[in-house]
Amino acid sequence: MSNKNELLSKTILLQIPPAVARGGRKAVGARRRPGFRDTLSRTQALAAAVIENAELKVLFDNVYDAALIADLAGNIVSANPRASHAFNYSAAEFCEQNISRIIVGFDDGVMKMVCDNLTNDQFTLIQAFCSRKDGTVFPSELSTSRIHLSSGDFLCFFIRDVTARREAEEQIQRAHDELAAEVQERTKLNEELNAEIRIRNDIEGQLRQAIVKLQEHNVAKSQFVSNVSHELKTPLASINYAAGNLLKGIAGPIGERAKDYLSMIRADCERLARTVEDILDMSRIEANSLQLRRVKIHFPRFVCRTAESIRIQVEAAGLGLKVSVEASNAFVDGDPQKLERVIFNIIRNAIKFNTPQGVVEVGLRLDPGSPEFMLLEVIDSGIGIEPQYLKRVTERFFRVGEHVSGAGLGLAICKELMEHHGGTIELMSPVAGMIRGTKVTLRFPLIAPPLALVVSDNEASGAVVRAQMAANGYRVMAGVMQTNFEQQLASPKPDLVILDWSTAGLEAGTVIWGMRSSEAARQIPMVILTDGGESPVKQEILRGMGVPVLTAPWQPDDLFKRLEQAAWGGKH
Repeated sequence: MSNKNELLSKTILLQIPPAVARGGRKAVGARRRPGFRDTLSRTQALAAAVIENAELKVLFDNVYDAALIADLAGNIVSANPRASHAFNYSAAEFCEQNISRIIVGFDDGVMKMVCDNLTNDQFTLIQAFCSRKDGTVFPSELSTSRIHLSSGDFLCFFIRDVTARREAEEQIQRAHDELAAEVQERTKLNEELNAEIRIRNDIEGQLRQAIVKLQEHNVAKSQFVSNVSHELKTPLASINYAAGNLLKGIAGPIGERAKDYLSMIRADCERLARTVEDILDMSRIEANSLQLRRVKIHFPRFVCRTAESIRIQVEAAGLGLKVSVEASNAFVDGDPQKLERVIFNIIRNAIKFNTPQGVVEVGLRLDPGSPEFMLLEVIDSGIGIEPQYLKRVTERFFRVGEHVSGAGLGLAICKELMEHHGGTIELMSPVAGMIRGTKVTLRFPLIAPPLALVVSDNEASGAVVRAQMAANGYRVMAGVMQTNFEQQLASPKPDLVILDWSTAGLEAGTVIWGMRSSEAARQIPMVILTDGGESPVKQEILRGMGVPVLTAPWQPDDLFKRLEQAAWGGKH
């Protein structure tokens, strides 16, 4: 390592700039100095003496770089084959040239510097351009040394073409410059992005704060609306109840005009009560607190009964009502009160926006494209809905048309309730084949029929009940009256139980008591069948159980009313 450092300390780097290499400086001379003819034979003789050394000649001829030997005046006296190949000069032509013709920009000052360095035992490494015979130049690196021989002192120049290396260096430099420019551009872009991110973070922070405030205001608004609605329900119910009693004559006879006013009061109370219930439901939906009491509903029966219950209102408006059911037995899973309300809202709209002597059609059928769904269609022959409003009529508080009334929540509530039941609502206007009118289609997913467990010691009575249930689409399973009744409820678990207590004895009472006491069986709806001749003890048990009772003889419709009462609660 010390020898290498010492060698490097003795090396002097001399760079001749490209501008000088292309003629910026005055050259020593392209040809030999004056007296060339007189000294040529002597110089060649000296060169010949040098090359006559066999070992030196072999080394000189086979060195990798182009090699030139010149006297101290720069006159070339010998060249190796590599030099002839690189510069296109023959050996004889080289001897007619001065080193300044080969090394562009090599002037007297450079020659003096090289000689001085060599005198001081220092090497000179020259980076310059060299010129070929045809005048073309190429970048090169040259090392010089001084040869001291018996015939005199000479300068030896070793020349290496560095064109490929220079091009690689230039490519590397260009790539470096391009990379540096790209880094600078990306750094600038990154700074701009960071600045934009900071701005967006600030905006997002402000938006989050605004959203929190809006949510707080929305909660406060919903709570206020809910409180006000609850406060309205009690006086509305009282006014409606009082008006009804007055119409019944409880406070004494009233005139026809007074009856008209009381009827209007009751109608307004019912309308306001529905609006209040809509507002309450919407508040529950917004607060994600809407609760559905789901049961398995015999949907064709449910639709027919709901439509018939509003027939009086339809006919009172001077309209006709047509109900058609194509699917006799099909079941949906839903909240009966909520679904009844959806159907009521749709039919009331068909009444409100209909024309005199118009018709309201209610149809139920299986979805032809998806048999696992059922379609409930309500069609009116009314004024219809403008096409631009069809997609907006289910928005909250949106109202359109000349008959503007209500809070604009009816269809919005219907849409929300349908979505909570896994269904959809779709409106069409005008109706296909008509010049006006509106069709509302409710699409419900169907479920498997519920399983009914019929328990009876009377085979004839049990067979009748099972036949009636099967005819209405229920799956039926026969049970046995026994004290370990819970085993019959294990697998498969029934959706409802019909227990025949028409025979004498209290064994059925023990079974009923066991079911009401069991956590697993308590939630299963139950109907008790009796023969009407109950003993006082039996009557007391039935009253204490709070179970719907069906007394023989009964009609099939009576049986399903009791089933609905047991499953849905209350009286239906």
